[in-house]
Amino acid sequence: MATETILIVDDEADLLSGLKRLLAPEFGCRALTARAVRDALALFETEAVDLVLSDVRMPDLDGVELLRRVRAGHPRTAVIMMTAYGSIDLAVQCLKQGAYDFVTKPLDPARLFHAIGNCLEHQRLLRKAAALEAQLEACTGIARFIVTSPALRRVLDTLTRIAKLDVTVLIRGESGTGKELAARALHHLSRRAGHRMITVNCPAIPEALLESELFGYRKGAFTHAAQDHKGLLELADGGTLYLDEIGDLPVTLQTKLLRTLQESEIRPLGATRTLKVDLRVIASTNQDLEAKVRIGSFREDLFYRLNVVSITMPALRAMREDIPQLARHFVGTCAQELG
Repeated sequence: MATETILIVDDEADLLSGLKRLLAPEFGCRALTARAVRDALALFETEAVDLVLSDVRMPDLDGVELLRRVRAGHPRTAVIMMTAYGSIDLAVQCLKQGAYDFVTKPLDPARLFHAIGNCLEHQRLLRKAAALEAQLEACTGIARFIVTSPALRRVLDTLTRIAKLDVTVLIRGESGTGKELAARALHHLSRRAGHRMITVNCPAIPEALLESELFGYRKGAFTHAAQDHKGLLELADGGTLYLDEIGDLPVTLQTKLLRTLQESEIRPLGATRTLKVDLRVIASTNQDLEAKVRIGSFREDLFYRLNVVSITMPALRAMREDIPQLARHFVGTCAQELG
């Protein structure tokens, strides 16, 4: 991985040298310094900067102006603001202008390192997402359409932010809005990308078979159980389990799934002991799960376990500006296929 570059901007020479000594070894990065906003902007002509750490109060232009110019001219560069004049209003102003975070002086090293570490990790995720978009465009030519829609751009931004957080995710949206594609993006951007993503279409498997398919069984568990059979939950160990249309999961299995999420273990049918499993669960639905909770057809505790992070996929009618481009793409694709 290429060495990342942090540009520290402050008019206090001692603070600059101190931060440079701290940050370079802590994050394995190059640390550049500037004592004025104009000097910082001049560095962008020769340097590729990943993160700017800037004071708000500067002798020439202020840090907020630097933030505006960096976000306008170098949108892939993140900015963290720092100030001795901390206030909620100033923090909100900086965040609205596009700052990644805001820290106050005197600097708390733990807080600063946490902010910088999260920011650099976020930058890496964005680069990885851009690489995936490039791969997708090379394969299908459709990535350019995905990123033109503000609604889908917000979804992509959310996916890249939460991919490395090993939490359950509930993806909502109408049929055909790309819920499974979003789930796959989450998996491929996560630390589990080297393991399997197992997909379960809940309404497609008969209720009588769904329990044994999910949890597996041991030889002799029922009449036709001639040998041990690993369930999909066990096969997903180390990776991701994607439960498509979770709203159709029978109530009896909702209880067993809840236990798996709570205890990270499963008990195959006919087994006398539980098995530990390490997996991430992503679920999707085109139904109103809150309404199903109210009428008692979906467990409230399971809903909250699944809904740690919620993502809503926009329908095509919410992306009308993309329809002409999409139409041209699919017409071109059909023309190529038909010769």
